[in-house]
Amino acid sequence: MLGLLGLAIAALLAALVYQNQRRFHKPLITTPYQAVTLQNGTVFYGRIDHLGTDYPVLRDAFTLRVDSSGTEGPTYSLVRRKDEPNGADHIILPAASIAFVEPVRPDSEVGRLIGQAGVR
Repeated sequence: MLGLLGLAIAALLAALVYQNQRRFHKPLITTPYQAVTLQNGTVFYGRIDHLGTDYPVLRDAFTLRVDSSGTEGPTYSLVRRKDEPNGADHIILPAASIAFVEPVRPDSEVGRLIGQAGVR
């Protein structure tokens, strides 16, 4: 009886360790830059650090501006957050405000614009 109780406790502990390992597992990031979409629909581009924590940090942050006034279709430009009035070189985001994070391929439109901006 005591052996059965010990086995049940060991199984319960193993299940708890497995769940916590999955909960705190750091997501794999395979591209230099990511698109971070917030719950309110705002999108930032940059390098996300500390993903999987309560307050991830977005470095080299950009916003995308779309100019659709031309006749040949929209043109896109990136604006560095540090070039805006507050001069922020990073953004600290509450994890609860992040809807999702996507990779930005270097050969995509945004990836090329980041490359042209001279960011490492």
